[in-house]
Amino acid sequence: MNIAIFSDTYLPQINGVVTSMEMFREALEKKGHNVYIFAPQIRGKKLQDDANVFRFASTTFLFQPEYRISLPYSRAINKFAKLNIDIIHSQTPFTMGLLAVYLAKRHNIPLVHTYHTLFSEYVHYLPIPTDYSKQFAIWVSKSYCNVNQLIIAPTEQIKAELIKYNVTTPIEVIPTGINITDVHKVQTKIVEDQFKLTKDKIYLSTISRLGKEKNVPFLLNAFKLVHDVYPNTGLIIMGDGPERKALEREATKLGIRDNIVFTGYIDRTQVFPLLKVSTVFVFASKTETQGLVILEAMSMKKPVVAIDAMGVSSVLEDNQGGYLTHDDPTHFSQCVIALLSNPETYEQKCIEAYKKATDLSANKMARKLINCYKSLLPSPK
Repeated sequence: MNIAIFSDTYLPQINGVVTSMEMFREALEKKGHNVYIFAPQIRGKKLQDDANVFRFASTTFLFQPEYRISLPYSRAINKFAKLNIDIIHSQTPFTMGLLAVYLAKRHNIPLVHTYHTLFSEYVHYLPIPTDYSKQFAIWVSKSYCNVNQLIIAPTEQIKAELIKYNVTTPIEVIPTGINITDVHKVQTKIVEDQFKLTKDKIYLSTISRLGKEKNVPFLLNAFKLVHDVYPNTGLIIMGDGPERKALEREATKLGIRDNIVFTGYIDRTQVFPLLKVSTVFVFASKTETQGLVILEAMSMKKPVVAIDAMGVSSVLEDNQGGYLTHDDPTHFSQCVIALLSNPETYEQKCIEAYKKATDLSANKMARKLINCYKSLLPSPK
């Protein structure tokens, strides 16, 4: 098949949408399919794209400069008809998503959309009343989903949420799979030197955009309670965002700043070494559609402690591979301490975590996606 993927975010940006796209792209190409990416050009960034990536001029989003708004015209559009596309798969509902709708209608091509983001949880970035903007975000989600032939939801909870939005398009649940990395081959010395990590510390780690919706202050408070019991613990926070300075001030106020490593934006090649040097992965976001970073940690045989919330609860169902906690720093810290203080429990959770990650491999999830694509294609004569 020839598959066209449209998105308002792509490399060199690093986020859950981009990670999902790359996981599926790689798996689909390994199975012999042609994948074409239509995504924004980012001024000032030197990109080494292959011939299957088509870039569109873009500008920063007015209320959130980390994100891009693409201008939905490029000379690449003139090449679109020659690609003989079988399926169009949109990843975002914005300008590139609207271009995907236009091209699907114009060329009579089936249109699929993956619902990656609960936009109703991000409206605090807009300068309009929250209640109104939440309803508007739900209306936009519903309207966009209903012009597609199929919606992909990462979890059953997200499928249920879309049904509550009155999305009538068929919805299939397909989590983003991950590539299983050989833990023994991951080298850690470079990141240990770069971030001054020491062998005498027990490191917790998290991966998160540092925005209000990610609930990182909760982790600081929970870590403070862990640190009171285990003074040799440290917390590695991978990621960056508009709340970083406020989080650093809060860490100083709590007296734990010297025990926290803020890595800022890092290359994906650094993620797995940092996960390897960690003992426990911690996660506090309540706005995830899947929590892909949790699976990445589990693939490195690390148990996870996370708030029991949408998009996360299905990954840690029945506390397999870690613990789901109440939205309470004390309970959260107690679960971390339980792992640190009980070696037998810790080892069992490591085994469970790795099994869960392998059950959701990129190869298995790509097979499910291919079957969905095929179901939309006209029957061969």
